[in-house]
Amino acid sequence: MIDTKTVQEIQDAPIEERIQVIEQILQSLKKDIQKAQPTKTFTVRTFNLGSEVPIDRDQIYAERTL
Repeated sequence: MIDTKTVQEIQDAPIEERIQVIEQILQSLKKDIQKAQPTKTFTVRTFNLGSEVPIDRDQIYAERTL
């Protein structure tokens, strides 16, 4: 847990210094996430639909309800 004194010091610091603290924390998190997530490999299987499938974007967008 973060010490409340440290939190108070950060809150009282100028905006520029607080942004630097946030950037350092973000960089630390990015490094930790990269270490924690093993990369998984996968293979892409291709398939044939038998014929070319025409795509009508106007029809697809008209069918969507927002």
